[in-house]
Amino acid sequence: MKSAALCLVLAAGCEVPTTTVAIENRYPTSGYLVVYQAFWQAVRFTEPVAPGTSSDPQNTVPASDNTAYALLAPGWEPESMTPPTSFVVLQSTSGFAVDLDSSLVIPIDDTTFAGNCAAGSHLDQQQTDFIATRVFQTVFAGRAYDAATCTTEASP
Repeated sequence: MKSAALCLVLAAGCEVPTTTVAIENRYPTSGYLVVYQAFWQAVRFTEPVAPGTSSDPQNTVPASDNTAYALLAPGWEPESMTPPTSFVVLQSTSGFAVDLDSSLVIPIDDTTFAGNCAAGSHLDQQQTDFIATRVFQTVFAGRAYDAATCTTEASP
């Protein structure tokens, strides 16, 4: 009887901490800027997030400030059977951190991310080349991104 009680007490004290991260698309629904993919620290968000909605939380580890990246697919509808052909490359203007056993929600809009030409925000070509070729390599295979105009074209 004592050993059963001891096991119960020990089991109760062995909760595994849960640390999560999610993204929130804070763009207005009228502009239809879908977050096609995003990346933070070691977490890749591959499910599109429509304006005004959030992703499902993903498990992560505690982390200090880390830059986040996002790809917008302007005018693209997530229900579409064809992938988007036009993207806007974004980079967070500051890092995001999360503590052990906490949840982080990364808000994606023009106040927390830079790179949306339509909002008058630009990244330089070197930054977008890094993001396109390293962070979103699969999406940009066979494509080139022009940071000055926020346009995506087929690579030569």
